[in-house]
Amino acid sequence: MKGRYRSLKPAQVDFPPVPQFSFTNLALIIPTNETNRNAFYLNTIQGSVDDVIETKVTITYEDLFGSISSENRVFLIEGRPGCGKTTLTRKVSRDWSEGTIMGEVKYLFLIPLRRFYDKPISGLSSILDYFHLRILDTEVRENAGQGVCFIFDGLDEYSQKYTADGQSWFEQLLRGEILTCSIIMITSRPNASVELRESVNTKGEVLGFLSKQIDEYIDKSYPNNPSMAGDVKTYLHNHKNIQHMCYVPLHLVMIIFIYNTCENDKAPLPKTETDVYHTFTVMSLIRYYRKNGKNVVLNTLQSLPTSELSLFLSISKLAYNATVGSKTSISLHDIKDEFSASDVANLGIIVVDKKEGLSGGEPVLSFFHLTNQEFLAAYYVSTLPSNEQKKAIKEHVGKSHMSVVLKFLCGITQLQKDDHWNAIEEYALINKWDGKKVNLKALHCIFESQNGQRCKELFAKTGGKLLIRDEILTLLDYCVVGYCLESATDAVREISLKCQLTSEGLGIIDEKITRCMESVKNFEILDDLCDKDKCSALTKLFHRFPNVESLK
Repeated sequence: MKGRYRSLKPAQVDFPPVPQFSFTNLALIIPTNETNRNAFYLNTIQGSVDDVIETKVTITYEDLFGSISSENRVFLIEGRPGCGKTTLTRKVSRDWSEGTIMGEVKYLFLIPLRRFYDKPISGLSSILDYFHLRILDTEVRENAGQGVCFIFDGLDEYSQKYTADGQSWFEQLLRGEILTCSIIMITSRPNASVELRESVNTKGEVLGFLSKQIDEYIDKSYPNNPSMAGDVKTYLHNHKNIQHMCYVPLHLVMIIFIYNTCENDKAPLPKTETDVYHTFTVMSLIRYYRKNGKNVVLNTLQSLPTSELSLFLSISKLAYNATVGSKTSISLHDIKDEFSASDVANLGIIVVDKKEGLSGGEPVLSFFHLTNQEFLAAYYVSTLPSNEQKKAIKEHVGKSHMSVVLKFLCGITQLQKDDHWNAIEEYALINKWDGKKVNLKALHCIFESQNGQRCKELFAKTGGKLLIRDEILTLLDYCVVGYCLESATDAVREISLKCQLTSEGLGIIDEKITRCMESVKNFEILDDLCDKDKCSALTKLFHRFPNVESLK
């Protein structure tokens, strides 16, 4: 068993290439009713449905796994897609196999729950069969799980975790009713593990990268070329929205790969998240062609050769259906007769898990990252006839699990068609308190489209009112607000920022606005301005609004 873990790589995918020095940050969730949010907490908020809105402190890998015991037996590790949860489980398994952690554990079972997504884990035998170790059944049961560690990776990909009567094997294991001495570690996206939080002894979060680790990772990526490392950092500094993506380790790996390729090919660098995923998808397909000895010029997805275009569109449709159904794992039954597992494996867009296990050894398909799946889902919608696109937007607008798809659709279409724009107007406006005002989600869609004219139109419909209320703003949010204010310029009359602000964020807005906005008459802020740096940044920003008549 230990031999199979010693050879584990940091990631399940071989593209983009993930270096062996990949690392991430851990936080321990602190049970408290405290409402005051400190700087560290705010730095861990990325403006997504997977934010963990709880007090937390940093903890070292050694301290976290040094506290595991049969008394402190159930660990829940949460984190966003791509932040490094699976990488963490693979590191734990490898370190255990090398004898550096959990020395009291005799058997460790790393269980990717995507392999069980369509069939429940009916008991210990299901797991032992997966590892072809049924011979251990009697020993594990007689010892009540003593010396056994179960690592369940990807609770969000397991649809059978709870039952109506609460008597599934999985639930009984967590409650300590069976195998009471076993150690259990579970990883999950936060929005899929809410019901589990009261059943665990310890909660942690994989944070991904913070600013310092992003710089360190870049430096390690160019050990003999500090000049190139500096160029990458400058690129990220000038594109805060791309920099914001880099807190997800897989995104940073992608962006460095894209940067290197664009520099070699003298190609333009991405400006938006849509650009990043479009460019990366094109590069993945080029890699496929080169592996198969084909020399194909491919600048956009629309320029795919006919022979592969049909397959690519089928995969994109699969991504759309999976996203609509909140699925991240796909069986061969889902693809029916449209294409084979070998087809998609060769194209390099889908990860094919060929390991034997349940489902008769059938491969399980998945996209290498949830956001990749969401981009392809948006691409599929963009290829539909106009009336079907509008129908899809109206059907799913406002649904949290489809919000990224909508944003990508705006980026792909650039909101050129009025049908697209009309379909999201209701989503774009909020009708509360004293009339219509533009909300932050709408600005994200416009920013991704890079269509400044739509921004002017949106503000015109509200009388020029922008409202941001009760939000914890990220660097990306500030970047989006700055871009949209600059784009709308003369259409903006009133700005209301009723949220917690930062000096860095206010500086980003100031950088984006390159001219005076003489049309702004009212400016409202609801925040503590005792911070000297924040006051200084706000004073500098106010110079952009020379005709403000009402300041609150």
